[in-house]
Amino acid sequence: MKSSTCDEKLIEKLKSLPQLPGSYIFKDKNGKVIYVGKAKNLRSRVGSYFKIDFESGTKTSALVRKINDFEFIEVDSEFEALILEAELIKKYKPHYNIVLKDDRSYIYIVIRKEYLNVAGKKYILPKIITARKTQIEKKDISFGPFPNSTVVKNIVGTIRKVVPFRDCSPAKFARYEKLKAPCLYGHLGLCSAPCTSENIISKYKKDIGYAEKILLSGSSKLVSDINKKMKMHSEAQEYEKAKEYRNLLAKFNYLAQNFKDASEYINNPYLIEDISKKALEEIKNFLGLSTTPKRIECYDVSNLSGKEAVSSMVVASSGKIDKRQYRRFKIKFKNTPDDFGMMYETLSRRFKTPKNGKAKSWPRPDLVILDGGAPQVSACDGVMKDLGIQIPFVGITKKQETLVIKQKDGFKNIFIPKDNEGLKLIIHLRDEAHRFAKKYHSLLRRKSLGV
Repeated sequence: MKSSTCDEKLIEKLKSLPQLPGSYIFKDKNGKVIYVGKAKNLRSRVGSYFKIDFESGTKTSALVRKINDFEFIEVDSEFEALILEAELIKKYKPHYNIVLKDDRSYIYIVIRKEYLNVAGKKYILPKIITARKTQIEKKDISFGPFPNSTVVKNIVGTIRKVVPFRDCSPAKFARYEKLKAPCLYGHLGLCSAPCTSENIISKYKKDIGYAEKILLSGSSKLVSDINKKMKMHSEAQEYEKAKEYRNLLAKFNYLAQNFKDASEYINNPYLIEDISKKALEEIKNFLGLSTTPKRIECYDVSNLSGKEAVSSMVVASSGKIDKRQYRRFKIKFKNTPDDFGMMYETLSRRFKTPKNGKAKSWPRPDLVILDGGAPQVSACDGVMKDLGIQIPFVGITKKQETLVIKQKDGFKNIFIPKDNEGLKLIIHLRDEAHRFAKKYHSLLRRKSLGV
C-alpha cells in the first residue's frame, strides 16, 4: 500500500502507479476513506479521475474535489482486484461507494439445493443466485456479505464463464425439461442445461462443486487438483477424459492460477512486492547467479512450417511483468522450420550494436530466458560467444517445466518444485512470451491471407 503526504504530490504520485491490476482507495483531508475502486490498469484508471472534467453537480465531480490522498494495493489479476474491492468496501463503508449501510441490505452469493424432475426422476440440482440476508434459506450455502450489487454480479458472471450453472426457478426448469431444449443461457454456454438430459447431471454437479471451491478458497488448489487428474487420465491413455480436464484447466487460467484471498492483501498490502522479491532471490539461488536479476528478458519464436515466422521479447522488471518493455521481431533470414536459426537471429538483432555505433536504448538484462531446450540454449550460447558478451541464460521446456542450462560438457536439466516462486515467475514469463509471439504471428498470417 502506498500513500502521499500532501495533495500537491498527487499528480506526481500518479506517475509511479504500476500499469497492473489492483484496488485503489481515495481519502479526504481528514484521512477518511471516501471511495474504493478496482482497476485492470491502476495508472490508467486512477489517473482518469484527475484528467477528465466531470460534469459539475455529479457524484463523481464531488468525489474528485474531496480527494486529498490515495493508496493502492497491487494484485495478480483482475478477478483478485474484484474480490479485494468488495472486501475493502465492506471494511471501510465509503460514502461514495454505498448508500445502504445496514447489514441486512448487503448482498450474498448463494448456492441453493433444489429437488427437480428430469426424465421422471428426482435429482438434487443446486443453483447459484444472489440474495439479500432476509432471502437466505436455512439450507443455503452463502458467501458474503458484499455491499455492492455490481461487484457481486461481476464475481458471479466471471465464475459463470468458467463453470456454467443454472439460476432459474423450479417452474422455468420444469418448462424447459418438458421441451427437452435449453433456455437462452444454455444456448450461450452459461448453463450446461441439466434440464435437457440425465447425462448432463453428473457433470453439472461437478461444476457446482468447482464454483463452491472458488468461492471458498480461490482457484489455486482447484487448478492443482484438475492438473493432477488431467495427467492421471493422460498416463492411462484415457485421452478424451484428459482433454476434458485440459479444457477446464484452460478456463481456470481465465481467473488466475495463483488466486489469493483478499484478506492476504489486506493483511499485507505489500504482498505482490514481497512475492516478487522472493521469486528473484530464489532464481538467483537455483541458477547460482552472483547478483539478484533486476531485469529479466524472455524469448519465444512462433511460426507455421517456417512461414510468417516471428519472435517476441517480454520483460520482468524487479520481478514484475513490464509490458512497456515488450518487443517483437519479424524473422528475416529464415522461411523454413529452424528453431536454432530463428532464435539465433532474434538474439543477434537484440544484442548486436547497430552499424552507426549507437547501442540500443534497451537496458541490458541480468538474465535471459528461452522458451525451449537444447536448440534454443545453443543458439543463445552462440550469440553470446560471437558478440563477446556475458549474460546468464537458461531455457525452460514445457515438459515438466524443466530448466536447461549449458555446461562445458553438454546440457544440464534442473528440476525445481512447482510451488517455487522463482519457477512460477519464469513460467509466467515463458507463457507471456508465447502469447505475445503467437499474437504477432496470427496478425501477420491474417495480413498475408488478406483477412
